[in-house]
Amino acid sequence: PFIAGRGLFKIIVVGASFYPDSFTMLCGEKTKGGVNLAVVALLTLHDNNPYDKHAVSVSIQGHQVGHLARECARAFRRTVRYGTLSIHETFECAALIRGGWDRGEDDEGGFGVRLDLNLSYD
Repeated sequence: PFIAGRGLFKIIVVGASFYPDSFTMLCGEKTKGGVNLAVVALLTLHDNNPYDKHAVSVSIQGHQVGHLARECARAFRRTVRYGTLSIHETFECAALIRGGWDRGEDDEGGFGVRLDLNLSYD
């Protein structure tokens, strides 16, 4: 299911720096101006994650781009745990990919992702 937010894109995806190849596939090489790209993100519950049984991974167009921070993952799971959404393990939401600039002379920025989700703690 698609989960609609309020258009605020306040939730930051963590771990994006571990997936440079994903961002190259999604956005191409870094450019002088970088990107501000509207996309749809897929959030997947990972109950069997050996590091965090409440983990939620984030991918875009089949490319892993990071995961929700622990407190966000727990809040997200509380949001989807009850009602008709509890039967699902994957969810979609609006997302923005930003960054990816390279202006030379050590002025370079990595890519990041923000999600449009309403979580109980934000």
